[in-house]
Amino acid sequence: MSSTDIFTWIQSDQELAQVCELWSEAAMLALDTEFVRTETFHAYLGLIQVCRAEQSWLIDPLTITDWQPFAAILVNPAIVKVFHSMSEDAEVLKHSVGVTIVNVFDTQIAAGFLGYPVQMSYAKLVEGLFDHLLPKEATRSDWLKRPLDDQQCEYAAADVYWLYQAYEIFAVQLRAQQRYDWVIEDCQRQVDSYTPVAPEDYYLKLRGGWKLKGSRLQALKDLAAWREVLAQASNYNRGRILADKELIIIAEKMPTNRTQLQQALPLPARKIRLYGDDIIQLVKQAEATRRQDYPVLIDGPLPADQADLLKTIRHHLAELAELHNLPVELLARRKALEMWLRSGSLNGQYQLPEALSGWRRGILVDSVSALINAQWELPNES
Repeated sequence: MSSTDIFTWIQSDQELAQVCELWSEAAMLALDTEFVRTETFHAYLGLIQVCRAEQSWLIDPLTITDWQPFAAILVNPAIVKVFHSMSEDAEVLKHSVGVTIVNVFDTQIAAGFLGYPVQMSYAKLVEGLFDHLLPKEATRSDWLKRPLDDQQCEYAAADVYWLYQAYEIFAVQLRAQQRYDWVIEDCQRQVDSYTPVAPEDYYLKLRGGWKLKGSRLQALKDLAAWREVLAQASNYNRGRILADKELIIIAEKMPTNRTQLQQALPLPARKIRLYGDDIIQLVKQAEATRRQDYPVLIDGPLPADQADLLKTIRHHLAELAELHNLPVELLARRKALEMWLRSGSLNGQYQLPEALSGWRRGILVDSVSALINAQWELPNES
């Protein structure tokens, strides 16, 4: 274990186990990760930073083989884990360490509740809170090279130092407004939402294919699942195999030989050679699908009447957000509202999306439900 006045290096399983014993007694830890993601499916973790009070540690993931002690820290509900814009951090830690983080606090989410711009950058946050400018030079450097230079190490250690200080300020302000638990709820919901989509369901994310039906939709489903499995197995970015738009075009054209495939989509010869036979086989397989086995349709645009209702709801939510001194983006996102409207569009039996539960329920559910249910009321007979 090597150390400076600014940070301490953790470069062995034994050192990690020892420091995790110390961290297990903490009420809060500030964390960040540095990683490299170019054309790969999974990011390559290059560094983990941890801060407690005035002390920072840099964990070298390239030298660690036993993550169990650190995993125990990440899932310990008694320790608040503080990040800023944590989506990629949570994803890379889940892949590398193998756990979903418990009791998280994202200063970017918290900032939105406190009147700062939604999705505020970390550099702007530190500048606004502490009048301190974070250096930009190291942000896009190679975090997999060894040794890391002094500039990289100092940047990484400073990142979590300021994050720790930001939490202490935000926690006091949020508790004074009785909104600390709201932030914790939203942060945990975001982390829990990172569950990977099953390959056979990935086609539902390809909203550009919403017009496809029957065997063409089956082809898109099978192609998307094939790409997902291949991308994970080879650690290739999805687009490096085939882009979403290319999958949709293949499903529209349904080529059953290489000539038709090249006519439908001008793919490079290398991709035809690597993937052509698989694509053709999947298309032929989809053509043979029985009608009763056709997949669930992809959500398309809302019908005109529901789109008008959504506009009415969003206008109402803007008024609610102003009343409660909240950004409307934090109160309810369009995706959740659309899901709510789709759930009962056929029979009037609406299901509240999980994203609108919790603290939001008391603010918006009754009034928005009234707007939704009004469309089912029969007009008065004259």
